Amino acid sequence: MRSKFLLALLCSLPWLGHAEAATRYISDNVYAFLHSGPGNQYRILGSINAGEPVEYLSRNADSKYVQIRDGEGRTGWVDGQYIQTGESFRSRLPALEQELATTKQQLASADERHRQDVIDKTSRLQQQEQELSELHSQLAALRQTGDQLAADNRRLSSLMDDREHQMRLDWLLRGGLVAGVGALIGFLLPLIPLRRKRKQGRWMN
Repeated sequence: MRSKFLLALLCSLPWLGHAEAATRYISDNVYAFLHSGPGNQYRILGSINAGEPVEYLSRNADSKYVQIRDGEGRTGWVDGQYIQTGESFRSRLPALEQELATTKQQLASADERHRQDVIDKTSRLQQQEQELSELHSQLAALRQTGDQLAADNRRLSSLMDDREHQMRLDWLLRGGLVAGVGALIGFLLPLIPLRRKRKQGRWMN
């Protein structure tokens, strides 16, 4: 066991001077084992969950194993094919959940604004319909009043025509009477002196 540990130490020595403290991620679709050396023949120190962020330390050129430090502070080696530079889904999950919660909140707020907007528009529409109904009622009353005025106007015009016609008849009748009386007087007046003269002549005889 001690010889394996020394071998692992010797294999890692060339990389210690070039170690990079960079963040890497365990692939989302694997369950990686953490080994004490750069190969699967070394003792397993534990396991690392898929998607867990780890600190990249070095890489073994022969075995392609990568030395990392996990979130618990453990240092060991994992197969390089299980390491990815892109952020894992598990690492992004809290941010995605927060984004999803924010999106849901925005959607709820948008739905509430939309619901309130629909309520406001419905209320304005009902008010406009009520005002339109009142205007129709007023227009119908005005039309009825107009029809009544038109009927009264026709009746008054007919009465005026009848009165004018009656006045003309009266003037004609009065004119006829006056003319008749005048003619009668004109006819009788010449006859009156003749009778008087005749009577005086009789007395003198």
